[in-house]
Amino acid sequence: MKRSTQLIALMAALAAGSASAAGTLAGTTIENTATATFDDPNTGTPQNSTSNTVQTVVLPKPDFDVVYTTSGIADGNTLTTTPVLTTGAVPGQVIETPYSLVNKGNTPLSIVLNADTTGSAAGATVRYYLVNPDGSRGAEIPAGSAVPVTADNPATTGVDEGIVKIVQVITLPTDPALITPTSVFGASPEGTVAGTAGADPLVTPGNGYASGTTVQEENKAVNTDLQFTRVTVYAPALDNNPNTNPGTPVDSAGNPLPPASVPPVTSVNVPTEVVGKVGDNTPVVSAPGYVTPAPTTPPATPSPVPGGATDPTPGGTPIATNVAGDEQIAYPAADANATPDKVVFTNTLTNTGGTTDVVQLFPALPIVSGDANSGKPDPAYTFDPATGVFTNTTTGVTIRFLDPVTGEPIKVSVDPTNPTVAQYPTVTVPNGSTVVYRTEVTYPDVNDSAPIAPVTVLIGADSLKDADLVSNSNTRNTIMPPAAQFGDATGTQGAEATPAPIQTVNPNGVASGATSPDFTDATATFPMDVVNNGQYNDSYTLSGTVELTDAVTGIKTLYPVLYYAPDGSLLPRVSNDTASPDYNKFITPVVAPGTEYKPVAVIQVPAGTRTGDYEVTQNAVGNYSTIPMTDTNNIIRVAPAGSVAVAKFVAKAGVTAGSNPINTIPNPADYTATGATGAKPGDNISYRIIGKNTYNTSVNGFFLSDTVPANTTLFSVALTPAPSKTIYRVTPVGSTTAGAWSATAPAGLAAGTKVDVAVDADNNDLPDALAPGATLSADFVVTVN
Repeated sequence: MKRSTQLIALMAALAAGSASAAGTLAGTTIENTATATFDDPNTGTPQNSTSNTVQTVVLPKPDFDVVYTTSGIADGNTLTTTPVLTTGAVPGQVIETPYSLVNKGNTPLSIVLNADTTGSAAGATVRYYLVNPDGSRGAEIPAGSAVPVTADNPATTGVDEGIVKIVQVITLPTDPALITPTSVFGASPEGTVAGTAGADPLVTPGNGYASGTTVQEENKAVNTDLQFTRVTVYAPALDNNPNTNPGTPVDSAGNPLPPASVPPVTSVNVPTEVVGKVGDNTPVVSAPGYVTPAPTTPPATPSPVPGGATDPTPGGTPIATNVAGDEQIAYPAADANATPDKVVFTNTLTNTGGTTDVVQLFPALPIVSGDANSGKPDPAYTFDPATGVFTNTTTGVTIRFLDPVTGEPIKVSVDPTNPTVAQYPTVTVPNGSTVVYRTEVTYPDVNDSAPIAPVTVLIGADSLKDADLVSNSNTRNTIMPPAAQFGDATGTQGAEATPAPIQTVNPNGVASGATSPDFTDATATFPMDVVNNGQYNDSYTLSGTVELTDAVTGIKTLYPVLYYAPDGSLLPRVSNDTASPDYNKFITPVVAPGTEYKPVAVIQVPAGTRTGDYEVTQNAVGNYSTIPMTDTNNIIRVAPAGSVAVAKFVAKAGVTAGSNPINTIPNPADYTATGATGAKPGDNISYRIIGKNTYNTSVNGFFLSDTVPANTTLFSVALTPAPSKTIYRVTPVGSTTAGAWSATAPAGLAAGTKVDVAVDADNNDLPDALAPGATLSADFVVTVN
């Protein structure tokens, strides 16, 4: 029974890393003296008789092992079979495994310690350290050096002198060339003892192992009694996406977000109209970014595209989400200022790597297999960690990553358990969760007319649990800025602002259609260009006015500009209600990016418009982009048109005014052009001469003339009604040269004398101008000889 009890105790001690195996310490002297006991034959009393003393020295019985300090783990394994496994390790990570050097014999041993790394990837370092009594790491054990381990003294209880505790420290490399998600690292402490016993152990006992030999643990064959630690590397599993309505959303710190805080992916209106009918405000929708202009289709409203979102900021930009292409496309409208524009995208990043990951975000280069720069930070951007702003010094584009709750820039944080130092804003993503972050893209708004390229940013997401600074998953945010030009047509694409086109018209001519640039009619035409220099489809509303002056009344009236298609058909009106302010607004067909449309501006100049130059004001506005454009350099030049009509009437009582018109001039009351009454010698005959200006402009130097008829003498001549000053000029009989203008009224002139009469209101002794539509009347009275 006693032997069985000792065996059980020994097994328990070994399981706990205890030595207590070989019994009495080597070198112990065992003395023995025999005694004989007998009754004294003389006295009958018991007697003892002692023999000589015999001494025996206990010889060494060596044995040792290196075992896992943690109980229950058997050694004798390899890198591939060991149950001691660390998974998901990161570059530079330190993996500690406690071991014990166990002296299982009865003599002190010096165990030489080395690392066996059979099967391990290169690049890791393996070191061994003694463990202090308090469990902390102590002095390093240099590779190949011996660690003294005494033998356990069975005479002591509660203390096992035959154990030295150590710790194996594996430090993974940080060089991306040495550590990848497929790398496997590992090591096992390997103990050996150099034999020191002589051929005759009674003479040279040594440590019990034959001198000149190297003994493996438990005297087993080489590499059959190892105890490996296996380390596998974390393989990031990240999916950087557009906004996707995540089921387990978290903020940048990894804290759960209520689903309501994430902008939903819904339908948004984006400018992708392609086909429809005139007057139909429900155009057919194409896929985002697809461009097919409809030459005669003027969509009045944008179209809904499923799978979109809206910039979460007030008045946000519609954003179409293309999950399959890992892209979001923003369609911003124009604004009225030249300050940089901004679009805020909502992005999501899902982690399925098996453990919480800390991920840094940055503008990245494309991920291309075989490309040495694949997924690296885009060198076009510089980063300011104080502000969290990435700046493209060439394009002026800036990027910030914002927390979805606070809207503040995401900071560069450090994972204390991760030796990889973050360089860019970081988000924490628990396994199986999706972090929501915002990407604020600000880009220059130089102007809204010149051609503009898309603003595209690739957002990289790099796990800090791998060695490289390379994106594990990219997503693309694209902004399609608007730009447009409106002006006079050119032979090449683009609108011309100068020189100012002048269209001369005859207001009294016949109104013609849109293809009449000549000046013989009353129609002014100006070929125009509407150029879509932006990055998405758009249609445009055109409108224009010109203020024309009535030649007679001087009243100024605004007249609309009509817009015709290149084929001569009138473009559709925004409203067909003639009372609506939109009646004289016209819609172009959809104009694809990088193309232009050529409408014709037409103005019908009404008859009687005063001659002169009139500036035409034209406006165009993008129906989606809202870009306003103005053209004010077109001139309508109204040419003089009309004539001067003259009529002569003779007095006759009882004649009704207007009953006997001549040359479009009605007769005054009691005057007639025909059927005059007779006159006797000495009687006066009264004539009224009326001149009328039917031109659309004043007629300068206007005067009336008459010649004294035969057989009469001039009695008087006067303007009626009398002006402030009347001047007269006489050409004598038989002369072709008129005299000077004079304010003295002539009288008594003989037949054949020519008399001119005019108004001189400006008192310069020259005839004044006659305004358009005005008349001048003179009474010419002669006496019959």
